[in-house]
Amino acid sequence: MTGAASGQRGFLGCIRALRMNGVTLDLEERAKVTPGVKAGCSGHCTSYGMYCRNGGKCVEKYNGYSCDCSATAYDGPFCTKDIGGFFEAGTLVKYSFGSEVGNVAPSSDRDAQISVGELTPRETNLMREDLAFSFSTSTAPSMLVYVSSHTQDYMAVVLRQNGTLQLRYDLGGLKEPFVVDVDQRNLANGQPHTVNISRVERSIHIQLDHYPTATYSLPESSDTEFNLVKTLFLGKVFGNYTCHSLPAAVSKPSWLPHSLGQRQ
Repeated sequence: MTGAASGQRGFLGCIRALRMNGVTLDLEERAKVTPGVKAGCSGHCTSYGMYCRNGGKCVEKYNGYSCDCSATAYDGPFCTKDIGGFFEAGTLVKYSFGSEVGNVAPSSDRDAQISVGELTPRETNLMREDLAFSFSTSTAPSMLVYVSSHTQDYMAVVLRQNGTLQLRYDLGGLKEPFVVDVDQRNLANGQPHTVNISRVERSIHIQLDHYPTATYSLPESSDTEFNLVKTLFLGKVFGNYTCHSLPAAVSKPSWLPHSLGQRQ
């Protein structure tokens, strides 16, 4: 709020973030109806928001600011600490949902090395999912994300042989998985790419990098509930090896691009 009291040498300047007895007072709305007072008072983010890097959001504080890194792949005060991982060929990361936690495979079997973490969603039968990640690779075909279930339901995000991105859903009700070829560009070009995927029942929204969000719909015959979500796999790059820790549909290269998880 900016202004000056008429008829006296009053305050000339900007007042913001006014609180009294724990209550925040809306100066902007009051300024709109007060003669000589204009709405608007630049905060810390106007001057310092540029220091929130990698897509971090500047959040005004009472006597300063902070960087919200929750929507990025970075951490730290300014969203500059990389919290990703580099995957060697033949390795993967496995997260178990609920109470099931796997074991780390013997280190002598390099192709079966698994780093295990645990995720506990509020429910394991899902009507919606939100998935966001960034990646860079020069190798294709490769599996980026695979979410399995205790049933035959699954979700997979892969790079095909030509480096293009493909999303696969099989929630039941279909003879073959529902397949979305997201883009025709080769993403296995060593450059960083960002993927955002959200599903609410039949509606699927996909955003790749800075391009507009594309919307797809599961067929009417498809189920819409992801039943008994079990495990999330990351980073398995296909090669001349077999990983027995994975479902057969994932460990065998033959599922790309047509045979993954087909229901009998």
